[in-house]
Amino acid sequence: RKVAVGGPFLKGHTIVVGALEEGPVTVDGHPVLTSFPSSYSMPGGLGRITYDSNGRIVDQATHIWEKRVVRMDLPLGVTLEVFRWTNYLDFRLTMTAQPNQDGCCGNFDGDAGNDSTRQVMNRMGARVEPGKNMFNHRTVVGWTDVEEKLLAMCPPAKLPNANAFCASLGAPTSVPVKSCKLDLCFGSNEHALRMTKSLGL
Repeated sequence: RKVAVGGPFLKGHTIVVGALEEGPVTVDGHPVLTSFPSSYSMPGGLGRITYDSNGRIVDQATHIWEKRVVRMDLPLGVTLEVFRWTNYLDFRLTMTAQPNQDGCCGNFDGDAGNDSTRQVMNRMGARVEPGKNMFNHRTVVGWTDVEEKLLAMCPPAKLPNANAFCASLGAPTSVPVKSCKLDLCFGSNEHALRMTKSLGL
């Protein structure tokens, strides 16, 4: 529901963009882009942030909604477009490879074979290291009653394959396995959250 951008290439500044219901975009904890459309220049000429309806959507299922797009043009040729929806985000990151780069999307070395979830977690761990969290708190990763009820509704034709595939991932806890099952059971649903709410969950 939020994405943060920061680190040495921004000279210690931090930009946080959340879903619409998460409140305003912030830079170093201070609200910016409080009107729509609007723009903001980063301190020290470090880049420009715009907030408008321009941008090619990431997920075609969202074409039915009004676009609220935060675009960041930052040092090192980094461009980030964040599509803010009511309760979630889509984003598109464009950049050139950097020395020692790694992350959830892989290490950008041109070899997709070493970018599996298991390999990335082996290199970096499952959570952001203490002291490197750019948010003001750490989210507790858990499993909700709603997710449990939804998993119980997995179509019988899909459940056996979901059980077998997700168990084979070797995740250290049950939460990633259950999340995997939800993806395989309901991943083709373009508006899973809306569907869930329609079921009264």
